[in-house]
This record gives sequence, structure tokens and C-alpha cells, in this order.
Amino acid sequence: MSSTTTLAISLNGAEISFEAAPGARLSEVLRERLGARDVKVGCNAGDCGACTVLIDGEPVCACMTSAARADGATVETLAGLVKTDALAARLKEAFLRHGAAQCGICTPGVMVSAVALLRRTPSPDEREVKDALGGVLCRCTGYRMIIDAVSSLGTPASEKPADVNGPAVNGQAVNGQGVGAAIPRLDGAP
Repeated sequence: MSSTTTLAISLNGAEISFEAAPGARLSEVLRERLGARDVKVGCNAGDCGACTVLIDGEPVCACMTSAARADGATVETLAGLVKTDALAARLKEAFLRHGAAQCGICTPGVMVSAVALLRRTPSPDEREVKDALGGVLCRCTGYRMIIDAVSSLGTPASEKPADVNGPAVNGQAVNGQGVGAAIPRLDGAP
């Protein structure tokens, strides 16, 4: 009798087979065996949502999901989404613009949850954004910047307020913005 099972998933577009013990957590397999270090583990109890990934398009806490549940499924993490999904790439830019990426622990879970929301509801209202992101805890932002970043993607350009996070060059604001205007965090992308 074998103590492991061979499982196969599509991880960020790559077909992968691997051995896993019965009951192995998907988060552990993704991070430690398959190198998906963008899947964060904050609590290992399903409370914080930092480990959220998409399984066949639906957000799940990878720490509370067995690897066997993902067998035969498509698994998407933030790193894969940003590389292959134009919506996720736009969301990344919105997070930088709005200062929504702070310490980085919750960011993958928040962004993965937001991509799932925006795929099914292209123009969500604030309540829908809050509901979709409610399973991911953030200790740094107070959520306002995150909600604004996600909401900004669903708002038609003609209805968007002036971007308060416009670019600056040599300390001088560009596009009519003056001293004190917020600029994108230089360390946001890494």
C-alpha cells in the first residue's frame, strides 16, 4: 500500500504531476513542492485568506484544501494570473496606483479574490467588492485603498475621478498635480 498518490493539475498553465500524501494541504504542495511561493500562508486555519488560489476559477483557501481536491483541476495563483491574464495585470497596476499593496502578506489572496470577482462581475459595486474580499484579512491598509483599486477597474473611464496618484518627475507633479500629491510606491511592484 502506497502512502502517496499521484496527482495532476494545471498550475498557471503548466501541466504538472506530483506525489502527495493523503490529506496534504494544497498550500504546502504549491509552496514547498511546486515552487509557487506567491501562495502565502498566514494562519493555516482558513481564517486569513492569504493563501487564496483559484481552482477552476473559484477562490479557495489553499491551506484548507487538500491537494487531492485539485486533482485534474486548473489552479491559478497570483504569479500566473499576472503573467497570463490582462485583467490581473491591470489590477496589479491599480494596486500600485492606489497604494493597496503594503506589507505583501495578504496581497496575493486579495488580488486572486478580486480577479475572481471581476471575471464574473466586470463592474462590481462597493458592496460586491467588500463581500468578495471579506475572506482575506489585511492588517496594513484599512481596506479603503484595496476597495478603491478593485473598484477602479470596473468604472468606465468617463466616470472616474481624477487620479490622485499621478506620476511625478524629480519631485514635480505631472498632469497638473502639485506638491503633496500621492505617487505610486517605488517598492510596490517587488
